[in-house]
Amino acid sequence: MEGCLAITDAGYSGELLMPAEMGRADALAIAGGIPGPVLMERAGLAIADAICLRWTARPVAVLCGPGNNGGDGFVVARLLADRGWPVRLGLLGKSEALKGDAAYHAGLWTGAVEPLSVHLLEGAELAVDAVFGAGLSRPVDGLPAEVLRAVACPLVAVDTPSGVDGATGEVQGYAPQAALTVTFFRLKPGHLLYPGRGLCGETRLAEIGIPASVLAEIGPKTFENRPGMWRLPGLDAETHKYRRGHCIVSAGAM
Repeated sequence: MEGCLAITDAGYSGELLMPAEMGRADALAIAGGIPGPVLMERAGLAIADAICLRWTARPVAVLCGPGNNGGDGFVVARLLADRGWPVRLGLLGKSEALKGDAAYHAGLWTGAVEPLSVHLLEGAELAVDAVFGAGLSRPVDGLPAEVLRAVACPLVAVDTPSGVDGATGEVQGYAPQAALTVTFFRLKPGHLLYPGRGLCGETRLAEIGIPASVLAEIGPKTFENRPGMWRLPGLDAETHKYRRGHCIVSAGAM
């Protein structure tokens, strides 16, 4: 299933968003009247639903970071626990340091919040990587890398596997191999470019209520290379090769 895409957003037409552009899409949706906690709840629901479609209930370790990716993890943990899954949740940092939407959803989680450590993985048959997202700007090393390296069961990544640069697909420090990655609204280049594409496993694009109209304001300049993007000139009875123009191919060394 390496690099397999499962597009579930019916409005998707090939636009790719850089991490900063995705942040702007979130901000525009919030400014348009969709509360941030609602977007986070929908993101967590999309992940929980994707997990339940692929696996039966089993012990799961949810690994949360200190930002909004970690907030998505709190939603996933709560929803899976509500569905009868045994859930352990670990957080990088302190709950009191969480802010905004992540703090709100952390407050809805009624289970224990354990420190992020390899011990969280004991007995786990599924792990959720909600440590860092596509916009990470520094290498994954130290404790987060140690914990992610220790995952020996199938892993579900929130947005991208931690350490995969959403803009380039390059690995910053360490990035784990995911069986499933769930991202939102639009794919990022890192979902399609190696090595990130291979590390994402199956990638599912989920709709969370961000209106497609925000794309007009963002003006994305990067698109997935799909057959529908290419249009050859039409032919008539008098057309010959010198009237059809030229094709220019620009490629790199690899």
